[in-house]
Amino acid sequence: MLNAGCKKEALAVLERANKEYQSTYERTVKNISDLHQKRLEALITLKAVEGYIQNLANKPKEYDKIVSEIVVRRNKFESDLKILELESKKADKVSGGVAGAGVVAGAGVAAFAPTAAMAIAMTFGTASTGTAIATLSGVAATNAALAWLGGGALIAGGGGMAGGGAFLALAGPVGWAIGGAALVGGGVLANSKNKKIAEKAEISTRTVKNETVRIKKVDIKVGEIRKTTISLNTEISKLIIVMSQLGLKDYIRFTEDDKNNLRKMMNSSEALSQKIGEIVT
Repeated sequence: MLNAGCKKEALAVLERANKEYQSTYERTVKNISDLHQKRLEALITLKAVEGYIQNLANKPKEYDKIVSEIVVRRNKFESDLKILELESKKADKVSGGVAGAGVVAGAGVAAFAPTAAMAIAMTFGTASTGTAIATLSGVAATNAALAWLGGGALIAGGGGMAGGGAFLALAGPVGWAIGGAALVGGGVLANSKNKKIAEKAEISTRTVKNETVRIKKVDIKVGEIRKTTISLNTEISKLIIVMSQLGLKDYIRFTEDDKNNLRKMMNSSEALSQKIGEIVT
């Protein structure tokens, strides 16, 4: 058949691109979920620091100020998380769960588990409209998270959740892979001419490859935040354990080494409180 070989090769290239995309996508979602878990662990550490400083006698006033700032950042993170959890439960009752949210009807593919959706929402912070994801409903939050992970505006001038090539008409990063799979299986373009199928497969391949590159960049940023979060959390945890075991409850009795350790713990705690609220842009 005319252009049959061209079509076959184009679809094979698209299939390989989709496999790489899906692998990158799934790895990124996993890493975002892991980052979220590390941030939850950091909250526990920050609360321990707050408690220690509040019970420390004769401490410099500057440490009270630092703790106040830490509390504000921690409370914001916990407040955003609580809103998402509550809204997710409401959406779960109304729609039977957020699985499938963000995917066009008929696509038949689940988006994220609720926990992963919240992790993504907390990591990206705002929807493409500029609305804080934490203020959206559970399903809307999932949609916004998908839009962010899916590029926000996948085509110049538009779209996020509604974006993408007309022949795909699918939402979010999952949609791109599904669309490619549909092409491979002949679903979308079953009745098209071979040359047309090849051309559209090539367009889809470029889009998928571009998204793969972009999501890899997101994954790198997530990895950097995760690495710093773990490092700060580990350092602070060790310091507070040492100081507690030494029974250091009165600043007047601190040695110079003790004071240096306390200063280090407070500086790291301040940095950690900023890191848990850092969003990926």
